[in-house]
Order: sequence, then structure tokens, then C-alpha cells
Amino acid sequence: MIEKIAQILCELISIESISSNSNLDIIEYIEQILASSDVTACRVPSPDGRKASLLATIGPADRAGVVLSAHTDVVPVEGQAWTVPPFAGVIRDQRVYGRGATDMKGFLAVVLSAVPRLKAAAQAVPVHLAFSYDEEIGCRGAPDLVRALMQSVAPPALAIVGEPTTMRVVRAHKGKVARRLTVIGRTGHSAMPHRATNAVDSAVAIAHALRGFADREVARGGDAAFDPPFTTIHVGSLHGGSMVNLVPERATLEYEIRTMPGRDAGEILARIDELVARERDRLRDSAPEADIISEELSAYPGLDTGADAPATRLVARLASDTQPATTVAFGTEAGLYAEAGIPTLVCGPGDMARGHKADEWIGFDELAAASAMIDRLAVLLGRPSADWMRE
Repeated sequence: MIEKIAQILCELISIESISSNSNLDIIEYIEQILASSDVTACRVPSPDGRKASLLATIGPADRAGVVLSAHTDVVPVEGQAWTVPPFAGVIRDQRVYGRGATDMKGFLAVVLSAVPRLKAAAQAVPVHLAFSYDEEIGCRGAPDLVRALMQSVAPPALAIVGEPTTMRVVRAHKGKVARRLTVIGRTGHSAMPHRATNAVDSAVAIAHALRGFADREVARGGDAAFDPPFTTIHVGSLHGGSMVNLVPERATLEYEIRTMPGRDAGEILARIDELVARERDRLRDSAPEADIISEELSAYPGLDTGADAPATRLVARLASDTQPATTVAFGTEAGLYAEAGIPTLVCGPGDMARGHKADEWIGFDELAAASAMIDRLAVLLGRPSADWMRE
């Protein structure tokens, strides 16, 4: 079985599904694997049609089932010192190397290799395979995918998002909002700055205020189960100007907010919007054409499943994880499934510490552990989910 998983994983890695590219090649590959087991899949296209998520149901769609979720995109490799071809799928020393091996084509390969077993087992409970696009750039494909899922099947009893957690059960993570502010002022000679309107000055003032907001979140505190244990506000980039003797007419600032479960991102964003509006008014006092344009880059909700919830206990049994369910610093699509009313956990093979890096790899032992989790799930599919969700 591990050889089959490794083969599928190598083939997945060889498809360069970087987020900036179309992912239709990898979607077509997955469709072919599903079709070989007579499983029909439905595409959920992106608005421009260049990409698609994929949704397939194995078993009776009118009963509460289990969602197995993965994303198909990967991050770029430019500027990284790889010692193996990043898009070849190299097997060495019981490991598979390549971009996406850990994040998260390893889990995808495990699920695809298990399709015949799942089809044979899913008599009383269905399994829904939900594979998204553009997770790496803000979970852009998942909202439409989750909506399509909820419109086409009975409300699922459980979702497992197979991000790399070293097969630990993750019950919670922070939510995220990222925005870009483009500040437009008026250029002029630096010898006469009073006749111009400095966009960089405004961007710096906003960045300084965001630092103050961040400090207030630290003082507010949070939950020691998270690292760091508070909501964070972070300025990730600030660019503007071209020459020292020109007053810059344009500046760009990008920031993100990562919210603790229960913290209202909308309240923080409202305060930031008020700050931006005040700075826009100040700019327009000297340059009526000035503006500050706000653009959302990404947004997804956090996850906060109870440590002792039935779904948490179930996934711990499936994963053979005897430790208390934990949290992670990175974000996932899990919050979108939970927001739709599906009890959701994150659990998958590999270590995120290897993700997004050169020579990314996943071990045969890790793939085998994930495959064992799917096998344990398959055993349950012959009984109604209401029975084993209570166990």
C-alpha cells in the first residue's frame, strides 16, 4: 500500500500546481483516479474559470457523513536552494521529496489511494472528498467549495482537514484577515514639501497606529494554549517613493490580523477603518485628489472545536493520538467547515516545519500512519454516524 501512496504522491508533486498557476491539470489527474473506481466528481470553478475545486461523494449522500479535505495548490520554489528537483517526486531513504510533499499532497495521496477501500466500506455513511484551490493565498477556493458541499449532501457529521500536524489532533487555530492600503498623495520637489502631500508620511503614521493597536491586543491577553497567546496585528510590508529629492505620491502598506477564537476581527477592522478615514481627510486638506484605497488580500475564520467534543475524541481514536488535542499557529480551511456547522478537526501526516522550505519531504512512516487513520475510518462507515459519534 505504501508503494501505491508514494507513486500517487510523486505524480501529484510532478504537477506544478503553484497558486499563481491554473490547477486544472491536477484536478484532471484526481478526476482520473476517482473515475478508475467509478467515483464521479463535480468541479466548483473559480470565477474566472482558470481554477477549480473538486467535490466527490462516496456512499449515500442523504446521510450525515465525513468530509476529508485537502488543498491542491503549493507555494513557489524561487530563491530556495533545493538539492533535488522540486517538481519530480524523488524517493530516497523511505522519504518522498518535492514541493507539496508535506503541505499537503501527502494527505491527498493517502486519500486517493484509499478510494477503492472507502467505496467498499461506505454503506451506511458517505465520505465526501473536498479538494480546494488557492488555500496558500488566503483560502480563496474553499468558501464556494463548502457552499457546494452543503447544498448537495446531508449536513456532514465530521470534517477532517489533513494539513500536516504530525498526526496530532488539532482542535483550534486563529483566524486571519490581511489587507493592502494604497496611499495616494501629491508629488513635488523635496525643497518645497509644503506644496506636495507625502504618501509615505501617511503610511508610516498608519503603521505606527497599528503598532499601538497590536500592543493593546497583547495587554488584552488571551489563551495560553496558543503561541503567542493573544491576537496579533502585524505590518508585513511598507513601500513608497522613488528618489530622495521627490516627495512620494504613492505608498503601499500591507498588514494582517490573526485573531484568537472569540475575538471579533470586525471590531478591530472598524477601528482601523476609522484611522484610515481620518488620515484620508488629513491628506485631502492639502490635496483634494488624495486617497487611501483598502483592498482585502485574504480572510478566513479561526477554528475552535471543544477539547472534549465528540468529534475531537473520535478523530483522536482514528489517529491513535493519546495526547490532549492541541492548537497550531498556522491557519487552515477548517474554520470555514466549522462555520458551516460541521464539527471539524485538523489532522494529517507530515510536519509543517518542513513545509514551504527547500527539500520539503514526508516519510513513508508518516504516510502509513495517515493511511491507518483512513482504514480505521473505513471500518466505521458501515454503521450510522450517529452511533459512533457518541462513542
